[in-house]
Amino acid sequence: MLKTFLILVLFFACGFIKAQDSLLQARLKSLKGATAPFSQLAKKDSLFLICFWATTSDESIAELNAINADLDKWKSAVPFRFMAISIDEGKDIRKLRPTYNMNSWTFELYNDLYGDLRRALHSNNLPQSMVIFKNQLIYQQSGWTSGSENYLFQKLLSIHSGRQ
Repeated sequence: MLKTFLILVLFFACGFIKAQDSLLQARLKSLKGATAPFSQLAKKDSLFLICFWATTSDESIAELNAINADLDKWKSAVPFRFMAISIDEGKDIRKLRPTYNMNSWTFELYNDLYGDLRRALHSNNLPQSMVIFKNQLIYQQSGWTSGSENYLFQKLLSIHSGRQ
């Protein structure tokens, strides 16, 4: 019985370590064309808000517009990094810059080149927003309705103040 338990613990620990490695090695491409692994963009003790989106998802664009409208106010209250990560592939990748410019967004925008980050974070729906602290997924929210971005801000506030 103890042997079985130890094997299970070892199995889950190896899976967790592999997921962490996948998260940190996921390659992202910026609008400027620079490609870097998530580990290079992330600091170990950083607080992140990541939103997975696609140019073909009106709901995703609406969420990003809502976040962009309050982003400066949020950042003055909580030190965090916001990254919008597109899952677009093929011909849709060409729509990233026009969509970014058309909406007058001011945040960092990346493309998840091979879907590695999305897989590492088990993102299945669009839009999907995630709060990450110290390279750990703390909170996630799928879909968007008007005002739901405020839940993300409240979560950032609670993590920043230590009330997770």
